[in-house]
Amino acid sequence: MTTINPGLGRLLAGCGGALLIGSLFVPWSDSAGVAHDGWQTLSAWDVFLVITGVSGLAAAMTGGRFGFFRPDLSLNGMTDIFGVVAGILIAWLILVDFPSGADQEVGPYLALAGAAAIATGAGDFRVRSLFPRLPDGDRPN
Repeated sequence: MTTINPGLGRLLAGCGGALLIGSLFVPWSDSAGVAHDGWQTLSAWDVFLVITGVSGLAAAMTGGRFGFFRPDLSLNGMTDIFGVVAGILIAWLILVDFPSGADQEVGPYLALAGAAAIATGAGDFRVRSLFPRLPDGDRPN
């Protein structure tokens, strides 16, 4: 019996994807009274955040059971990796690399919450056993 609720994971991944994409359209920074959204604040990796958000939505709609260019990499696995990398990038932006002379607005925090929801929802945290099962013939008496 498993304690994993796949419906909750799909909901988290989908809501996180929508939040991550939506966060790009709200103010991220304010410099000299001019607010800049995520598209203007981020120089290169805003497209990566959109890809991460779309993969979160796709994992939610399909259940993440399809392969991604390889049969051994599921859509959930790819989305989980993208969510973790996006979360690290956004946290780095907030803590270390925010544009100088600009005030932080609500956008990066919404994006961080969306990336965390994607990574949490798409991750498969099912652990069947700590130790692998032995075949019946190899069990000690």
